[in-house]
Amino acid sequence: MYILVYIPCHTDFSQALDQAKRLRVDFESYIGNSHSKSNSLQIILSVNAYLPLENEKLRARELCDQVIYNGSGCLADINIANGFLVALDKKPDILWLLSTNDHLVKGSIGQVLTQFEEDPSIDLVVANALDRTNTFTETQIIDPSKPGFSYGVISGAIYRLERLFPYLHNGPFMAWTGWSHMAVMQSAMDGIGGMRVKTIPDYLIYEQRERDLQEAGKYYGHSLYGMLILGFVLKGSKRQERAYIRSYVYKNFYNFHLYSRSWKYTGQLISNDNYLAWNQELAESLIAKKTPFTFLVYKVTKVIPWEIFSESNTAIKAKRLFDKSVGQSKQYKRG
Repeated sequence: MYILVYIPCHTDFSQALDQAKRLRVDFESYIGNSHSKSNSLQIILSVNAYLPLENEKLRARELCDQVIYNGSGCLADINIANGFLVALDKKPDILWLLSTNDHLVKGSIGQVLTQFEEDPSIDLVVANALDRTNTFTETQIIDPSKPGFSYGVISGAIYRLERLFPYLHNGPFMAWTGWSHMAVMQSAMDGIGGMRVKTIPDYLIYEQRERDLQEAGKYYGHSLYGMLILGFVLKGSKRQERAYIRSYVYKNFYNFHLYSRSWKYTGQLISNDNYLAWNQELAESLIAKKTPFTFLVYKVTKVIPWEIFSESNTAIKAKRLFDKSVGQSKQYKRG
């Protein structure tokens, strides 16, 4: 098999190189200790809005097969979605979009490739936080039948592309929602009647970096509201659209205060200081139009600063119980 690992990065260029080094070492160890046919690995770094130092460029040439320098005009979500276009050009058997935020553990690529080699029917290997291994067919990525899996974490979904090539172009179309990879998954599920999924524990693949709440609120608001938009777009009927919006507001009531921002048009649709904040206005318009009563609930919960309870063990336990009761997956620190 030919494996393509695409690593989008920014000022975390050095961390991306660390990921590449880990991959190289582990891949060589894997093929040296097995009878695997997975003997071709290509690593491509794609850098947006950052100019690496000369010593970083030298190290990149040593560790990577290609480095794409996009300049300041390419922002984060476009950089991620471009991985699907690169895959359309390179035609690998396996595609892994790998984030620098998810630090690879030793032997991770071997864990992933073993799953594909043992079962050629698998379309997707997905990490999960439930410490379990399972194989099943998934047809709905927005409301998956089996919650608890990391479809939303780009590092947590690795694709066998044999059946998926016709759907990769959907990623760049939906990059502005923050969920280009999930648009690819859902369109593929619709097109081929479901994807064959194999899940393995996330700790066998990566360790996630703990994010500061204020950092999350600043940089990921477009994704919170973008997921509501994406779900609305991908639903098949008006009844399903309304049900999804109501469910999404209910499940995320404690997030809206932290992640909400005001869109102030400054002559650019996208800027670093106001990154895709207009997703919020689009999402709010959908809530108000499709579910007026739910919009009132949203307006009330949005003004409450739920994040002030983030240091309370009682509140954290209550939040975990709530997430479990509504069947949604959240990444929590182990222990």
